[in-house]
Amino acid sequence: MVINDLDRPEERLVEQLAGISPNDVGHHRHFGFPSADVEYMGTGPEGPLTVAGPALTVRIPPEDSTMVHKATELAEPGDIIVVDMQGHTENAPWGEMTTRGAMASGAAAAVIDGAITDSWDINKLDFPVFARGRSARTTRLHGRGGDINVPVQVGRTVVEPGDVVLLNEDGVLFLPPEEAERALKQGEAALESEATTVDRIENGESIADISNANDLVEEMQSD
Repeated sequence: MVINDLDRPEERLVEQLAGISPNDVGHHRHFGFPSADVEYMGTGPEGPLTVAGPALTVRIPPEDSTMVHKATELAEPGDIIVVDMQGHTENAPWGEMTTRGAMASGAAAAVIDGAITDSWDINKLDFPVFARGRSARTTRLHGRGGDINVPVQVGRTVVEPGDVVLLNEDGVLFLPPEEAERALKQGEAALESEATTVDRIENGESIADISNANDLVEEMQSD
């Protein structure tokens, strides 16, 4: 099933979230983070990685990447293609050609719950990809089925089409649009707090004092 009508979040909100890392929001949220084995493959441009964009979701049967190819055609500028392989990790559905197709449509990144191939070539294209690993064994185009822009699961986390995807070198965060505004405020507050903490450390204060860890240690020792 292919659903072309993707309800994308407000562009202003996505642009603002691009300045916030998953780490900044991670102090406040318990949900939306896939398992840590869905990790950055190091294929993006040099320097800090900060990417935000709407999720264009894809679910495919094992060994068949027909719908992945279609998704690269449907992607719009800024989209992040999110692929659910339903637990299959042996055959890579993403490589150099799918990357080139995605880039031609303006996609910003890809998150693959499975393996990728052609990692060296993707790296030369400076296209950020997150995946479970790498494989020389690839998928084929069998036309067995699959879905685009339906709810999927990535790293045991449910992702809805149009969710905001927030990426940096340390991981991925999927945000429902209705929660993205609050996450933005939480991230901005975290950045402000961290700047204050840095100043205090540089002025000689202990991080254990600033964080109240010392108070907790005293409580534990008194028990």
